[in-house]
Amino acid sequence: MNPSAFVVTLIGSIASFFVILGNLFLLYSTRKKKHELVLFYFRFFIDVVFGLAYFPYSFFILGFTIYESSFFIPNYYLFWLGLPFSNASAARNFLILIIVLDRLLATYLPILYHNIRPRVSNLILFVLPVIFIGVEDFVIFIICGKYSESIEPTCVSFPCTLNTCGYYWWTSYKSVIFPIIIILTVVLCFKLFLFSKKLQDSSATKRANRLALLDAFLIFIFDCIPSFLAYQFPDSPLIEYTSAGPVTAMLKQVGRAIESFIVIDILVRRMRVDGTRRKSSQVVIIGAKNSK
Repeated sequence: MNPSAFVVTLIGSIASFFVILGNLFLLYSTRKKKHELVLFYFRFFIDVVFGLAYFPYSFFILGFTIYESSFFIPNYYLFWLGLPFSNASAARNFLILIIVLDRLLATYLPILYHNIRPRVSNLILFVLPVIFIGVEDFVIFIICGKYSESIEPTCVSFPCTLNTCGYYWWTSYKSVIFPIIIILTVVLCFKLFLFSKKLQDSSATKRANRLALLDAFLIFIFDCIPSFLAYQFPDSPLIEYTSAGPVTAMLKQVGRAIESFIVIDILVRRMRVDGTRRKSSQVVIIGAKNSK
């Protein structure tokens, strides 16, 4: 039995459960506001898929860590079970890039943004992450030739099923997209924090900006840093995929679970508080008029 991989995978499975529940709750609670937060609404949906994709992946890893070679599924199936999770992760990363870019344009070029953005179909923005999934699969299947022909018996995560070419793509695209997200977020923060008093933003815009900053911050902590460490120190006992298990996948799920709770607080609880305050102020105004 591989206790490290078992514990790592179990933590990821528990986190996935909260990711699914949290984002299903967000999809239901924000359904009336989905036109105001359309990109985030799509992100909630992707996170549900993200969480669901982890369960068959984790089931295999948990079984293999307990029964090892006697498990009824051979370990090369890990490639097919881990691929949907990798695809969902790639789509989510690309969508976060679109969200941060959207908020950046809305903040720096508000007039141009509000004139052009309604003309851009949301369907195009939804299709782009799906196209990126197609690019990832094209590279892995066509250019790199699917999975490695010699998967180590101790392999207990998706990355170690990839051949050298596939693994290079899997790590390289992240080393490009993550820094772009971080740089755009820093530029967005500069505008929001230094010129916050001059910005006349609606409550919906402020919530969207907060969510974009939250997405970028959690990607940096739970995606960018672990991926960088895994790329720079692949043989580290804390990260090595053939012994430690799916550490980066587990951290992704923990980050998504934390994010879902914070987003529920930002979107659901505070929206209800704002609505209660508006109703109270309306009652006060009506009462004042009636007293006159």
